[in-house]
Amino acid sequence: MTNVITRAPTNSNSNVVTTNNEVPVNIRTMTRSKNDCKFVADLKVEAKRAEYIHATSAGSINTIKRLTERNQEEQDDWFYERNFIAVYNGDPVGILTLSFPEDPIPVKSDYEMEFGCTDLYGLSCLNSGLDETVEEGCLYISYIYVIEKYRKKGIEEHLLQMAEKEALKNDISVS
Repeated sequence: MTNVITRAPTNSNSNVVTTNNEVPVNIRTMTRSKNDCKFVADLKVEAKRAEYIHATSAGSINTIKRLTERNQEEQDDWFYERNFIAVYNGDPVGILTLSFPEDPIPVKSDYEMEFGCTDLYGLSCLNSGLDETVEEGCLYISYIYVIEKYRKKGIEEHLLQMAEKEALKNDISVS
């Protein structure tokens, strides 16, 4: 198991953090805008591309993206506070979706079923589908995904930092 080391932003009131190569990464809350809904839908479908192709076909991916985008646009206001977009050098490049206590959560992935919980500081990564609610004192990461060409630039760590910050903001301890 790999340990995850995260660093708090220098200004705790700001979501702007800096990667090692000094290109700013801004983690912002998703909006109801067409661009945000399309971006988040595209990345959520991309994160599960192999599963969708296995369940349907490669030809259905664009339809699934459109349905997911429409679903993003039709959510209640609280939904947008649980979805974050990583912006790197001015471009949206990653997403983070959180589930809080009492929120419906996805069922565990095959990996988690076989190897146990992938608990990181009280955070767990889960797969899609609604099954139960998030336990009190836990915060679940439903999605964390960075576009492939932007990986290994520290963006994933900053998304995890944001999850930790949201956990603390909601009185969920981070150990």
